[in-house]
Amino acid sequence: MSFFTPVKEKISQWKQHPVGKVLLNKYFIVGFIFLVYICFLDTNNVGQMIRSRITLRNQRQQMEFYEREITKMDRKLEQLQSERDSLEKFAREEYFYHKDGEDVYVIK
Repeated sequence: MSFFTPVKEKISQWKQHPVGKVLLNKYFIVGFIFLVYICFLDTNNVGQMIRSRITLRNQRQQMEFYEREITKMDRKLEQLQSERDSLEKFAREEYFYHKDGEDVYVIK
């Protein structure tokens, strides 16, 4: 009696069961091993795909944010180039420019 005799008996019992027939089918075993390899062991596995999608979503959000900021800056630049008074107001507010003899008070 060899060591593998009880194992062979268990396998033959499993082959009689309907679920065992499916699980011990060579095509199912090979397919399952392939599925595990593709999902977890390959360089392009499920975890890598999820991380890539998260990175892509974050970068798209950044692109949208920067496109909105560019649009705002373009409008502001257009306004500053078109009106002399707005240019003076911008310089006074942003860079605290002042005329000679004026005092500038900064309150934060």
